Amino acid sequence: MKKTKVFYGYWVLAACFLLNVISAGCGPISFSFFVTSLERVFHWSRTEIMTGFTLFFICAAISAPFAGRMVHRYGARKVVSAGAVASCIGYLLLSQMSSLWHYYIGYALIGSGVAATGPVISTLIVSNWFIRRRGMAIGAMSMGAGTAGMIFTPLVIVYMLPTLGLSQSYLIYAAITAFLAVPLAALVIRTEPADMGQLPDGRDASEIAAIAADRATASRGITFRNALGTQAFWLLALAILFVSTHMGVMQNQIPHLEDLGFAAGIVASAMSIVAVMSTIGTLIFGWLSDRINVKISGVIAVILLTVSIVLLINIDITSPNLLIWTYAFILGLGIGGWMPVMSLLASANFGLLAYGTIYGALNACQSIGAAVAPIFSGYLFDRTGTYETAFIITAILIALGLPIILVIRRPRELKAH
Repeated sequence: MKKTKVFYGYWVLAACFLLNVISAGCGPISFSFFVTSLERVFHWSRTEIMTGFTLFFICAAISAPFAGRMVHRYGARKVVSAGAVASCIGYLLLSQMSSLWHYYIGYALIGSGVAATGPVISTLIVSNWFIRRRGMAIGAMSMGAGTAGMIFTPLVIVYMLPTLGLSQSYLIYAAITAFLAVPLAALVIRTEPADMGQLPDGRDASEIAAIAADRATASRGITFRNALGTQAFWLLALAILFVSTHMGVMQNQIPHLEDLGFAAGIVASAMSIVAVMSTIGTLIFGWLSDRINVKISGVIAVILLTVSIVLLINIDITSPNLLIWTYAFILGLGIGGWMPVMSLLASANFGLLAYGTIYGALNACQSIGAAVAPIFSGYLFDRTGTYETAFIITAILIALGLPIILVIRRPRELKAH
């Protein structure tokens, strides 16, 4: 093995970043933009519409642990390619839907696909390629979701939906997945440096002893079965479940602000701020987690998320635009911070021995929280005509994640190393 001019890990990192842009931008980032259009065209209730998003995350939750195991067995390229194809089929179905069950099947397929193309598998791949700069690499990869918001927010709100409508918008998503995600997965993604005759971090054979020491430290860990028997796993799973309920706010904030009477331009500007700060937040928290205890990074992210929702609850039509933009600024920073921290908490507590399976299971808890929260918020809106109660409950649940994160202790098996 010898050091080449360009470390292939950077190409893999770029591909994972773009795959996250596509999977997040066409999926969860865009979903709330379609709510009022789906309501107007098909006359579905908010609960029925949010059920589609719930199915998305339920299927992602079921598929994530399986996808993690398949990467260990068959390699990342095959798994990510299969996920991209599943998402493409889902968007094609949505572009031709005429019934509610078409809508549900479409988002079920997309959720299964995103489990293989999104952050669960991407963090596993990036962790294989980078050891010394893992936090920064995962932070850079996680910027894909924020970047997706910056791209898709104006694209969908200002152009696609008003000009092209629902069917053509979903068809564009299918094309993006088919002509960008599938080739990236098939041509660029590689599971680990050895697949390209390279070493982690782009180092050469003269550093083999240092690499071996880093790898021994970084890749030590416990099996999935042993992880299930630890208190740390279940505490982290509970914290992730609670904090992930912020998705109920994410997917209902646009219809909420529209219901209050804010102009489309103000709503779009707020969502753009969320996207920008989410991108910045992933990089900041990835860098920060390389320098301080990742639990502290997680606590900061949870505080930011809680504060932002409290601000949203207090916004009404008389509120100045500055308050809306402040809410968006803090929310984006909190979301951006939580994305890399969630995966780093898993690797810090359980190592990389069975990271794909362990993080896949933890991500299933994230998917459950993200699946239940939007439909719960939509149900309360249908019953009360307001999101206030739903947002208050969400803020409380997220805040409960803070003490749980603080009491997590690394399992004894890893402490012994």
